Amino acid sequence: MVEKKLLTLAGAVGILACGSCFLPPLPQRNPPPPPVRMGLSGIRSIRVEVANSSPTHHLDPASLAQKIADAINEQSWRTKVSAYAGKEADGGDAVLAITVLSETVEAAPLEKNVRLIFLIHDSARLTKADGIQMWWELAAGNSIQRDVVDENVADVWKEPGLADSVSRGLSKRLVFRLLNGH
Repeated sequence: MVEKKLLTLAGAVGILACGSCFLPPLPQRNPPPPPVRMGLSGIRSIRVEVANSSPTHHLDPASLAQKIADAINEQSWRTKVSAYAGKEADGGDAVLAITVLSETVEAAPLEKNVRLIFLIHDSARLTKADGIQMWWELAAGNSIQRDVVDENVADVWKEPGLADSVSRGLSKRLVFRLLNGH
């Protein structure tokens, strides 16, 4: 019986000596900080205005403005901010003015089709009704990829639905940066 008690005591001392008591403390792992959110204080509605000053004018400004407003409205459940498109409309607590600066396409051949990389550069500015600029970005580059069958890059903008798809991709990227402070 004494042997079992001594064996148990030796085991406990061994565990404490080799394990839990003499190891260096484990490193503290702090969770990553939450993403920086843009303060939209005082803004309940945003009027979206789009101008296309690129030499090619492939993206329709009215269509792009509507897609950006739709992308903002998709997030309204968490931001409590709504958006609408149009330069002529009055009202709104803020104006989001976007200018498309350039629209270029690069082609990368694949096995059965062509991957097109649309490079859209734009400038954007969110200004409150009292003139305070809440957010802006100058000459932001957006790379949007689409796979198409047609190899003629010059006529790719004429493909049905392609400009609409590029506008949707651009609007989602721009709204993400706007709402997340990037």
